[in-house]
Amino acid sequence: MQPNFISIDFETATCDKMACQVGITIVKDGEIKDTIVRLIQPPQNKYDWGCINVHHITPENTLNSPTFDIVWEEIKQLFQNTIVAHNAAFDEAVLRANLDYYGIDHTSIPPFLCTYKIYGLSLDKLCYLFDIPLDNHHDAGFDACCCAKFYLNHLNGIEVDCSKLQSMPAKVHNAYHTRLTGNILQKDLSNADPLNPFYNKKVVITGVFDIDRKELAAKLKSLGADIDTGISKCTNFVFVGQNAGPSKIAKIKSLTDAGYSIVTLGQEDAKYVMENNYSLIQ
Repeated sequence: MQPNFISIDFETATCDKMACQVGITIVKDGEIKDTIVRLIQPPQNKYDWGCINVHHITPENTLNSPTFDIVWEEIKQLFQNTIVAHNAAFDEAVLRANLDYYGIDHTSIPPFLCTYKIYGLSLDKLCYLFDIPLDNHHDAGFDACCCAKFYLNHLNGIEVDCSKLQSMPAKVHNAYHTRLTGNILQKDLSNADPLNPFYNKKVVITGVFDIDRKELAAKLKSLGADIDTGISKCTNFVFVGQNAGPSKIAKIKSLTDAGYSIVTLGQEDAKYVMENNYSLIQ
């Protein structure tokens, strides 16, 4: 029997998961039939700068777009199928947060399947390994279609050769090693929960992660973190990814040897932050 499912991706306007774009790829009998893409006007057409910096959708783009409850009436019948997403915990949380905002029941929607959990690799790396041109990452339609291709490959028993990542072009690999600048470095405690571990703490991100550094920084900022670019005596947490700056690693060691408390976190911890699973962070 050929599979039928939908793959979904959301782009969000705010750190509390209000959607500004949805992409849904429809797969019938094992073939991609269509991809639906809709811009969504978030509540009060409000955006956080960190979110705009990821996907470049602005309030001007959604000024005349329908709100989520209107878009939902168009797409809700699709959610009776198997639902797949890449980093599904995020997209499922976005869907349920927006349904909750408009008072729409979602108890009948099944849990999402996750291609990130299947492969353990970011979207850009899977695109490279499956020879999918990375043309428009962070467009919801593009990302949803990529996810559908990943899941079809999984169902068809097509495996990835991770050794090929060693030859991944720097221009692709370094896309997730972008420098953090601008408003993301300005602390904002106005909507943050004081009980989360990053509230009013200085946090540094160094190295390459399986998620966009700007997304991680925006999430941490929404939690009240004071994002910094350099290690100092005031640093509380450092997220250390692949190819982390050697000078930063040396600075962490010298400060911790001197008695300063700096907690180092890794890729799994970054994933837990994006999924709000703070209790899993050691």
